[in-house]
Amino acid sequence: MTQKPALLGSSIPRAWLIALILILIAALTTLCIQAPPAVAAPPAPAMTRCTEHQVPNRDTPEVVVYGNGGGSEPAGDNPANILDPGDAFVIIPVFSDRVSVSGVGENYGPNGTGSVADNGWPYPGMFQHSAVLRFNNNPGGWVRNPAQATAFQQCTRWNESQPVRLLFGVNDPKRDDNGGMWRFRVQIYKAALPATNAMDRCSRAVPVNKGIGESDEVVNVWGKESGSFPAGPNPGNILSQGNVIRIIPDFQSQIQYDFTGYAPPNGNLLVAPGGWPYPGLFQISGILRFNNNPGGWVGPIAQATAFGGCMAWTDSRPVRLLFGVNDPNIGDNSNSWNDPTGRFAWKFRVLIYKS
Repeated sequence: MTQKPALLGSSIPRAWLIALILILIAALTTLCIQAPPAVAAPPAPAMTRCTEHQVPNRDTPEVVVYGNGGGSEPAGDNPANILDPGDAFVIIPVFSDRVSVSGVGENYGPNGTGSVADNGWPYPGMFQHSAVLRFNNNPGGWVRNPAQATAFQQCTRWNESQPVRLLFGVNDPKRDDNGGMWRFRVQIYKAALPATNAMDRCSRAVPVNKGIGESDEVVNVWGKESGSFPAGPNPGNILSQGNVIRIIPDFQSQIQYDFTGYAPPNGNLLVAPGGWPYPGLFQISGILRFNNNPGGWVGPIAQATAFGGCMAWTDSRPVRLLFGVNDPNIGDNSNSWNDPTGRFAWKFRVLIYKS
């Protein structure tokens, strides 16, 4: 007798059918009900970000301390406070740098001779012929005692109640015969930060999302021409309130100037005097200005290399980025017509994060 195929009403097919229905329901549920998008946590505390080597908020790659005069961070004749209560900071010296302290070739690195100075020196108790750091509140005055400028190579929390600027000196009773310079990289992790998705992703160096209009582009700045971001003869605004920007200079890139000279993005590290396009900033260096189109300039002129950290744009005016060259005679510098590939152009990588 021929066996008939099992009908849907029999026990085995019915169990199979129930299982199939449950699978279909689960699949439809997965397709129709989307999980809410993940929300990034706010940035970690300043000290945590510092010890984890996240991207700082202020990263000045070359703070120059001249052997015959000293230096400061920020730069300038009367710099503002930059280190706030709760901030974390690191100061990294270039130990190969030398300052000459006499006309017979005697020269020392930032730690000087290693011998402690007595009361006849500007900073008794500090090393002779060394770089010294003092914390100064503007306008309140000195905060803490002088310290060796090389003593802050590890993450340090600013626990004082006053904000300060960093003033560097030279422990030498006779500086007028000195020459050369010491360089320090200063990184600051701000305690007070916008608790935003954009700041968190920038701090952790997460790639930008171009799908939501974020930016990651390289800007070329030739010696004879100003550069901009966005590019073009009259670019629109690109940076808006709440955005986070980071500008990474390529210190291996260089422009050609005076036909035969070559300069990296920070130029010759000598402060330009009056008569230069941007007095007080480095000679033959890259300059950055923020400009609202069509409103005009926003904020001060700055070294283009001063924005390597994650900086929140807090101004209500959106801006574009306009780069310049601090050179009183740009006519003999490299240009895009003779160098279309950018061999002799400074390169700045611009990243913009949006919340």
